[in-house]
Amino acid sequence: MLLSKENIIEKLTNNSVVINAAYPMSKKAHFVLLTDIDVILSDGEIINIPKGFTFDGSSVPRFLWWAFPSYGDFLFAALLHDWFYVTRHRSSAIGTKEARKFADKEMFIWSNILNNRTFGKRVDNYIRYVVVKALGRKQYLN
Repeated sequence: MLLSKENIIEKLTNNSVVINAAYPMSKKAHFVLLTDIDVILSDGEIINIPKGFTFDGSSVPRFLWWAFPSYGDFLFAALLHDWFYVTRHRSSAIGTKEARKFADKEMFIWSNILNNRTFGKRVDNYIRYVVVKALGRKQYLN
């Protein structure tokens, strides 16, 4: 299945993309992808995220879940972001720093497509993006 910025909302609402919550599978994996998906990124590249990929949603400390839950409308953006970090997508081609910047920005782009119904949701997207930019380096390098 090919997902793009233009069809993602339709595909998620008609359950064409199935992300199963299995909380907690482990400390690092709360969700598992139940179908292979192909995604057209903002720059036109097509990636494949395989069935069975596990991810934790948005990596937010539990004590902040009341304000920033680890899942929600932005879950697909978190899936992409986690896949970029796990696979180190583009690191060998453009370097670790630029690859991480791309991953963080792509998460922000997809968050704004999926999680933008109110001003508060757009602020939430921006805060998550700023925090990932500031604190994601250690996670990316692990």
